[in-house]
Amino acid sequence: MKILHVITSLELGGAEKLLLDLIPAQKKQGIDVELLVLDLNGEVFLDEYKKRGIKIYVPEVNNKKSYKNIFQIARIIKEGKYDIIHTHLIHSQIWVSLARYMAKEPIYMTTEHSTHNRRRESSIFKILDKFIYSAYEKIIAISEATARELINWTGVSLKKIEIVSNGVSLRSFMGKARERKGNKIIMVSRFHKSKDHITVLRALAKLPKEYTLTFVGEGETEESVKREALMLNLGDRVQFLGYSNSVAALLKRHDIAIQSSNFEGFGISALEAMASGTPIVATNVEGLANVVDDAGLLFELGNVQDLVDKIKLLEDPSFYFQKSKDGIKNSLKYSIETTAKKYIEIYKGE
Repeated sequence: MKILHVITSLELGGAEKLLLDLIPAQKKQGIDVELLVLDLNGEVFLDEYKKRGIKIYVPEVNNKKSYKNIFQIARIIKEGKYDIIHTHLIHSQIWVSLARYMAKEPIYMTTEHSTHNRRRESSIFKILDKFIYSAYEKIIAISEATARELINWTGVSLKKIEIVSNGVSLRSFMGKARERKGNKIIMVSRFHKSKDHITVLRALAKLPKEYTLTFVGEGETEESVKREALMLNLGDRVQFLGYSNSVAALLKRHDIAIQSSNFEGFGISALEAMASGTPIVATNVEGLANVVDDAGLLFELGNVQDLVDKIKLLEDPSFYFQKSKDGIKNSLKYSIETTAKKYIEIYKGE
């Protein structure tokens, strides 16, 4: 069986991180897997993909918004003689849904990675999305919330949807239940409208000065978050680290992980934190809350005081140790090997 995953870019994001672990895991289970990336501008993962021996194609146009992708994708699919074409994120979903009319042999699937996006704020895009998703024989949702929101938006049949939770490479992140050593908070997340870094900053301003905060990630809202940190006079307590490929080590050097999101399909960063033994405090939004559950602490979206209160609960040594232990136990349900196996079962079922 030969699979081609197609993704919009290799920028910092959950889908990009998922494929970085998923493709090698699928290859280890005997599947021939390759990757097509529409646009390498702004990439942060390319070297990591190459280190893992993943064969990557890039259309000559190297522009996720160009209609020329249709023809170049169709050519790559025909030449590769793939059994399954599996798309991720909107631009790849759009162009592949059109390219399939010129490359009809493979089975086409897509994964829905989020409960919300900006297109769903305008009814104009509903017609477009209905067309896009109708082009795929199977749609894989990363959570029940993701599936439900997609059905509500497009009316796609439930029979067409499979739910497969994301996974992580537990061996890379797995830690031991640990005691608290300090007051270092970390949030690993791209700077994007789907994330809520501002609430984390405002919570830090209310916490004792011994608390520090590290943001790991890059993105479009980074400058506005930096301005907020300056206005709150937090310059000496906040570090903007940028992109890092050493997240596992960073998590283990911090005491508390935060995942603050306006909406979230799943929450890979929260899962990585739990696997490392770093207690997680996350926004109580669908998708993310389902992953964290009772293994971490949940706070109300945008509620600064609620976040402060949840962080302070972890000042109790026994409670902190228990949450570290709970997180590790919860993470074991989400191994990348299990995720890869479930995807392969779906491929073979088609």
